[in-house]
Amino acid sequence: MSVTFRRDDSIRFLVRGSFASLATRVVGVGLSYVVAVILSRTLGAKGYGLYSIALAWALILVLPSRAGLDFAALRFAAVYLEHGKQDRLRGLVRFTGLAVFGLSMIMGAIVYFLTAAGLTSAPPTLAPGMALIILPVAMLALVAAFLRNARQIVASQLYEQVLRPGLLIAVLGAWALTERSLSAANALVLTAIAALVAMCLGSAHAIRAMGGSGGTADYSPWREWIALSFPIFLTTIVQELLNQLDIIMLGYLDSPASAGLYSAAWRLSSLITFGLVALAAVNGPLIAGAHARGDTDELARIARTTARLGFGASLLATAALVLGARPILQLFGAEFAQAYPALLVLLAGGLTNAFTGASAYLLTMTGRQTRALAVFTAALLVSFILNLTLIPHFSIVGAAIASASATIVWNVAMLIYVRRDLGIDASALARPLSGAR
Repeated sequence: MSVTFRRDDSIRFLVRGSFASLATRVVGVGLSYVVAVILSRTLGAKGYGLYSIALAWALILVLPSRAGLDFAALRFAAVYLEHGKQDRLRGLVRFTGLAVFGLSMIMGAIVYFLTAAGLTSAPPTLAPGMALIILPVAMLALVAAFLRNARQIVASQLYEQVLRPGLLIAVLGAWALTERSLSAANALVLTAIAALVAMCLGSAHAIRAMGGSGGTADYSPWREWIALSFPIFLTTIVQELLNQLDIIMLGYLDSPASAGLYSAAWRLSSLITFGLVALAAVNGPLIAGAHARGDTDELARIARTTARLGFGASLLATAALVLGARPILQLFGAEFAQAYPALLVLLAGGLTNAFTGASAYLLTMTGRQTRALAVFTAALLVSFILNLTLIPHFSIVGAAIASASATIVWNVAMLIYVRRDLGIDASALARPLSGAR
């Protein structure tokens, strides 16, 4: 098997792949919103808040299980496919798969005992579900990385974005037929079961896409894989903390009900970067391949196409949400309309994120992951201080201000670093620059 990312067709693939990615995500987001509405209406604001807090903790603690190896897979698989090094590709697949599985078992046990002992803000009854969800979420990220490198863009998102929520809807429907009441703890276990089924199917697909499980494997570059994965691991921890910190701190400083309201607003605001995320599912291997060839012009074209398409889609999504978010929020329950002001604040951060394009990817996929880590860490500090200061006074609006401010900080900082280090304007303006270093 050989997959190459050549200069003459990379932009065509980026645009074509982004539409396939977008279509898959439209279906996935639709299903995830059905799940959210079912859970919020069944559990109520407080129960949905407890579910959201527990899921936030689990998503943070999943990251040590991945240990940045999904990014190592994304970057090195692109290089090995570019040069036809199948033995190293097989070694990478086996090494990362076994490592993520082992780390997930350890982290699952840790999160169970921490929660059961009352050391997280989630109730002890949620400990089993939190522990069960660690492995499938971690493995699905690895599955997506390998399928993206195989240019199977739809498949790379199918298992996590579509199959997992689809299965959860089916499981929730089966639970409803039993006429038993649904608690936050049961909902989390059902979420984990759906993810486990999606993981098994996705893993089998990824192994086939990478050439199967047979043949010799070369593990000699394992030090390079770890050398990249460790700073990426730290970076992803900080990124996920940025995503989940507001909900967790609302659980500590306000109430589970506020966390539930905010979670609905945050989920809607994430639609702003829908186009950018769809493009990111495609451009990672392209950036890694262009960097491996030293092709700065191609990097600039990828950045320009990503930012302009992503920002255009974000403007349309923002306009739609400003006009129609209130009735959409009320689908979660009548009380969720209170989250509209927080949503408006979150939209500002989302627009900034879309405007700066693929800045974060351009740093992490070109060997500048340490710099990205420093920027994300600074933004996390901003978020923590603002959440701590604003939540007691402004509740979910304060959390939204903290989140939007941190998002603006890290996006602007990374845009500046990409301009300085790569000589590329990664924003939607995409002005030509020179003097890459």
